[in-house]
Amino acid sequence: MQSIDLALGFGLLGGMLILLLIGLPIAYSLLTAGLVGLILTRPWMAVEFLVSTFPYSASANLAYVVLPLFLFMGHMSFSAGIAHRAFDSARVWVGALPGGMAIATVFACAGFAAVSGSSLATSATVAQVAVPRMLKEGYSHAISAGSVAAAGTLGVLIPPSGLLIVYAIATETSVPDLFLAGIVPGILTAVLYAIMLFGWVKLVPGAGPSVRGQRTTMGEKMRAAFQSWEILLLFLIVMGTIYLGIGTATEAAAFGAAGAVLIVALRGGNRRAIIWRGLVDTGVTTSSVFLLIIGAGFFGLALTTTQVPQQLTLWLTQFDLPKWQLTLLLLLPYLFLGFFVDAITMMLLTLPIIFPVVLAAGINPILFGILVTKCAEIGAITPPVGLNIFVVKNTVPEIDVMHAFKGAIPFVVVELIIIGLLVAFNDIALILI
Repeated sequence: MQSIDLALGFGLLGGMLILLLIGLPIAYSLLTAGLVGLILTRPWMAVEFLVSTFPYSASANLAYVVLPLFLFMGHMSFSAGIAHRAFDSARVWVGALPGGMAIATVFACAGFAAVSGSSLATSATVAQVAVPRMLKEGYSHAISAGSVAAAGTLGVLIPPSGLLIVYAIATETSVPDLFLAGIVPGILTAVLYAIMLFGWVKLVPGAGPSVRGQRTTMGEKMRAAFQSWEILLLFLIVMGTIYLGIGTATEAAAFGAAGAVLIVALRGGNRRAIIWRGLVDTGVTTSSVFLLIIGAGFFGLALTTTQVPQQLTLWLTQFDLPKWQLTLLLLLPYLFLGFFVDAITMMLLTLPIIFPVVLAAGINPILFGILVTKCAEIGAITPPVGLNIFVVKNTVPEIDVMHAFKGAIPFVVVELIIIGLLVAFNDIALILI
């Protein structure tokens, strides 16, 4: 009987992948495979009960309010032009270094990531202002597009990260702890990116301009830093509320969203249209994410019934591998799937199967969430999907896609190094918790 259940479980996995390949959206693929599995393994009355109650129970949790609030904060931050001022400020600080404009792009992305929570939004927004200037000043297509696309991935690591929220929802993990765990790896990633870009421009002829940028005084640097006060304000509101125990992650998100609306109001423009557009976009994005969560929930129930996660847990734990080896082994599916599917899909597709193994092996779920997010960053800048690369291409049409993917290769190497450091030294991610 157990072998039949396992065969059915793997059949559901295969059927879901076939639905994906023929073009059915991931949410409906998960939902269809999950419902078929439940119909085949449970009494009809039980299936009717699940269909009528599970969508509500899977999504009607007050803790989930944090997702639309942070999404709305990101939309308001985009409309307020925060990314443009972050880039100008970073350029004043590091523009005189070799590769200074590319390094400024990295820090601008890191700054905007602290208020956007989205990799694609960070890449698209910073690309508008950074890539044309970099091309004009003599940077190659590879370094111009690669730096923006790769640094844009910081949007899913530096809090408030939408992807970490999805991970928290899917695994019932603490959102505040995940946010705190993302800070140090996010800063480390930005710093290593900057060091790599410095060496790239110094060592590779034609990567960037041979003439260094104009030096600036400390007074100019401080004035430039003040121009990015919105980023610091919103970040302190959100993380201060959480870290100081003033409120929950949901309350921090509400304060952050209110602060972003206030910034839009202070900056002027068509405030009513900006806020309405932000509300509509937030509603659309939130609906699509929760449809994915519901579909993944049904799929996870079906797989659990067929014993696939349980048997995988028993099989992997019987080898008694050291924890670091098992962690790397569990990350391999994420590195592979990142080539073909987006980050949220990858998480919701795999976590029902892999997360029970994580818990059984005693791997810290917070650390694993950060590691999975790092794998998602790699997927965002590697072919054939490489969503961040195509976002940069759509934003700046003159960019050559092949050169952009070539420019992302050094950043992938840096990402793999950071994953190795996180596995070897867990406290890099867990020190603030």
